[in-house]
Amino acid sequence: MPFEVHLEKPAQRDLRLAFEWYEAKQTGLGAELLRSVAALVELLSRDPQRFRRGLGAYRSAKLRRFPYALHYRIEGQHVHVLACVHFRQSPDRWPGA
Repeated sequence: MPFEVHLEKPAQRDLRLAFEWYEAKQTGLGAELLRSVAALVELLSRDPQRFRRGLGAYRSAKLRRFPYALHYRIEGQHVHVLACVHFRQSPDRWPGA
């Protein structure tokens, strides 16, 4: 049974800002970012425990082409994505850091 993946509001804001930044750099690059996120969300819906746990209940899954990671926690059959953080952002901002 697949897990239900929820992008929480802070993660949605992170993705919107990243999308806008990449689109400003090159048309279509923001869409590639979103496709990469969608592929990772699909993977999380099938096997969210695939990625290592950080501190506490939080896990981190890296995007393939982009320097971002989805930070999430698993609750029952639900995966809550709390942030989409660039690798160079302060670790204080990362859930579970």
